[in-house]
Amino acid sequence: MDYGQKIGVEKYYEYLEKFGLLNFTGVDLPGEAGGIFLKKDKVGPVELATISFGQRFEITPLQMITAVSTIANNGVRMKPRIVKQIINSQTGETTNIEPIEKGRAISEETAKKVLSMMETVVAEGTGKNAQVAGYSIGGKTGTSEDGVNTNKYVSSFVGVAPIEDPEVVILITLYNPTGEGGHQGGEWSILTLLL
Repeated sequence: MDYGQKIGVEKYYEYLEKFGLLNFTGVDLPGEAGGIFLKKDKVGPVELATISFGQRFEITPLQMITAVSTIANNGVRMKPRIVKQIINSQTGETTNIEPIEKGRAISEETAKKVLSMMETVVAEGTGKNAQVAGYSIGGKTGTSEDGVNTNKYVSSFVGVAPIEDPEVVILITLYNPTGEGGHQGGEWSILTLLL
């Protein structure tokens, strides 16, 4: 909340825009949903505080993984691609679907600092279950309420590897998980190992 207040509404929304959280990702699939945010002019000190710790807005899993991929890509956001290449099975002709850069969200230096923090989450924090001997993995756990007074939760873990030069970003999202693991996102980060 302190950082949200220091940054302020204008700058906060500027970064939401840079990470693509206020718009569709533009992925080549029909029916993409978008996030839900308060209009900037409706955000006062209380709303900014709650947005700062992850409440009062909704984003899609695709928006989430695109934002984390932006960090893994040294701060440059890319349009998500479903298809990288098409090969005609009869002629052998290859058509490449070129990546589309959407702009720089943060500096390379800031991206590396965030990746370092994500590595600490897995090494020492709530994402310990995602540790794999010999691999440098970073991540962020998440736990949120699914609606108001429903007693249902959404648990998530997003992992990045290898931290030095990321090649993979994985998002695990569980809706209303039950059982021994509970509903905390860190309990489910072990699922990353299975993928």
